[in-house]
Amino acid sequence: MDCVGVYIETSSPVDLDLIQVQYVLRHGARYEVESGIEYIQEIYNELGDHVPHAWLKPDMVNKTKAAELSISGYTTSAKLGQRMQQRYPELWSRLESNAQTIRFVSSEFQRTMATANAFRSAADPSNQTLPVEVVPLDSDTILAMKVTCPRWAAAKLNVQTQVANELSTFDAIYGAELQAHVSNRLLKHSTRELTPEQIQTMYRLCGYDVSLYDEHSHWCTLFDERTSALLELRSDIKYSRVYGPYGPRINQHIACSLFSTIVEDIDQALRNPKAASSTFRFGHAETLMFASNLLGLDQALGLTAPPITGNMTFEQSLHRGFRTTVLVPFSSNLGIELYVDQTSQAFFRLLLNERVVRLPGCTSDVCPLGVLRSKLAGDVGCAYADICQV
Repeated sequence: MDCVGVYIETSSPVDLDLIQVQYVLRHGARYEVESGIEYIQEIYNELGDHVPHAWLKPDMVNKTKAAELSISGYTTSAKLGQRMQQRYPELWSRLESNAQTIRFVSSEFQRTMATANAFRSAADPSNQTLPVEVVPLDSDTILAMKVTCPRWAAAKLNVQTQVANELSTFDAIYGAELQAHVSNRLLKHSTRELTPEQIQTMYRLCGYDVSLYDEHSHWCTLFDERTSALLELRSDIKYSRVYGPYGPRINQHIACSLFSTIVEDIDQALRNPKAASSTFRFGHAETLMFASNLLGLDQALGLTAPPITGNMTFEQSLHRGFRTTVLVPFSSNLGIELYVDQTSQAFFRLLLNERVVRLPGCTSDVCPLGVLRSKLAGDVGCAYADICQV
């Protein structure tokens, strides 16, 4: 699902001057990746007779569209670009004197480049900015880090057994409840049993229905609030370990090159505010998850510290900080606004999906920049090649 539509008006703080913004954004809504199409095709083949034909959308099993930005993805990306221009008019006004006041950077994937271009076209209809900069995939240490970090790739393989064990625990506790609920709505009087993965795939189809087609009356009718929350938890058991804070140590530091670049841009802006450049970087769900790990956003967003496990109670799961539907829906974004006061003291404000978030150590929404520097101190200036070496 995407996060367009959750924008909350957030005015600039009084008595502070906005110098720069740095945003990291996930691409807009895309079609299913090729590996996921196989699971969807299985659902279509085995359960297609139990649902109306309109539920079986050909786009979802069309491999020529796999992982590409969808029509709705273009639309939501453009709307987000318009909102950013409206949120920061003082930054866009500087384009008349300096075309590099606003920059757009993308990873080398169709879905991110298309998102960046749709965003840029809407945010800059006069075409004053420079074209989108594309980071070559084989040297991308800031947006598609998982491609250039062998240590993460090895760690991903090593964590699979733990993921499988936690999923087995979850299925033993909640599987029968999910089975009964979905089977009752889908199969009626049939005695056929659905596998946990089939139920999870149908829930993914619900998400795609909403994100790609704004359709809530097809696959989504199989789930209620509780079963939706349980299936989100089941998904997060995996993602919190493969990409999130409960996986290998590399997950906590793989975004170090990204934040080194951001801090360098902040320092340049503070040295020469009139020439400050604001950058919108377009990446992937894992880009934002890795960034979240380094910042500790799961602690900022959640009320419980324990890792996500298969035997969490339903009540515990509702208070977890790591929640992919909150952190990384399609078009999700993480922004750092840089301000100075009349004495040139620097402050920042952090926004997740256009809502203010306070980092631990911040006592107000607008926080001394030193808090952010302290949080990033162990990672800024990292030797990326060394930490990613197997």
